[in-house]
Amino acid sequence: MQLNWTAEQQQTRTAFAAIGKMADPDELHLGRRAFDQRTWDRLTAAGLWRMIVPRDFGGDGRDWWGFTAALEGLSATLRTPGMLLSVIAQAGMVRALDLYGSDSQKREYLGRILNGELSATAIADPDTGTDVRATSSLLTPGPNETFRLSGAKYNIAHAPVASFILVVCKLSDHGREGISLVLLDADSPGLTIGAQDRKLGNLDLPTGQMRFDDVPLHYGHLLGEPGAGLRNLVNIVSMGRLYYGLAAAWLIEPMLSEAFDFSKKRTTFDVPIIEHQYIQKKLTDIRIGTESAKWVSYGALHQLLSGAPEAAMTCSISKLVGAETIVEGAMELMKLYGSKGYHEGQITTFLRDALAFCSVGGTEEMHRRNIFGQMARLHAKSKKAANPATPKTLEPA
Repeated sequence: MQLNWTAEQQQTRTAFAAIGKMADPDELHLGRRAFDQRTWDRLTAAGLWRMIVPRDFGGDGRDWWGFTAALEGLSATLRTPGMLLSVIAQAGMVRALDLYGSDSQKREYLGRILNGELSATAIADPDTGTDVRATSSLLTPGPNETFRLSGAKYNIAHAPVASFILVVCKLSDHGREGISLVLLDADSPGLTIGAQDRKLGNLDLPTGQMRFDDVPLHYGHLLGEPGAGLRNLVNIVSMGRLYYGLAAAWLIEPMLSEAFDFSKKRTTFDVPIIEHQYIQKKLTDIRIGTESAKWVSYGALHQLLSGAPEAAMTCSISKLVGAETIVEGAMELMKLYGSKGYHEGQITTFLRDALAFCSVGGTEEMHRRNIFGQMARLHAKSKKAANPATPKTLEPA
């Protein structure tokens, strides 16, 4: 596992931190109202996607650690989660295509990503949420390797602005099994994209609903084999989960630094408030959370890239620790600043945006369920390894 950035990765981190600093501070403090196309174009021009797209399909062949350095630099300076969540979602699409796409799919869709086109991943149903096995979005086989897609999805990042979508669905007549993944363009016949959602925060991350009314598909639209999509989906979204944890930790870093300075200047009872133990506890608790989230994220990335059996569990832990850190940290910052923190501005915007981490990438309850399931499987595997079946005694011929 990497414990330090290489010189090249540090340069990458610095370059993308500079892009984050270019954002308009007034928009950051009051909440950006639309997708930040200017920053997205800067990231594309700086080669963010080339890092993780294979050379054979237009990339430069660097690895996920280089991309992580870029994301970390951006997270440390951008100050709002919306663009970071967009970057993480797009990275998940690159990973999905790289791992499971056909050569023709890679050429088309990775090429479009390199050109800056936005993608979307549609997982949650309005009636079943992120319980993927219970999805009511159905893929019905037809003649000559054709299919029809029906159903609906909601809370889809980039839905109003994406040019192509990865949809999680289920083969008809397969109960809770048969999960499949399909790729389709935003202008596909039978696809209806709803209006942009109205949300508490992250106004620069456009989300919305989609409806599929007998969308015609053929075998080339399938990402991987039909009915074998669940395991692939877990692998795809696990990367996003650890990146949520890492981004959350770095997002709060500049806020913590500013709170430290504020606490040294603000006085009560004739002393700076930083001398009060309860203020020190607030600041140290945030620091403990950020360091925990960072290092579990690094470990999760190492496990995921090396194929460790506990990778999915650690990715969920990373997401949970990061979410708890940024949400609780934002609340404590508002308390620390007092009435100034409650007034409309940087702290209130940060708090509204931070609350998105309660649900993005799955709720706390879902992740704890995933973690327990992984614990149970790993426990059973260790018990089996410790108590192998007694080998049969060979009888003489």
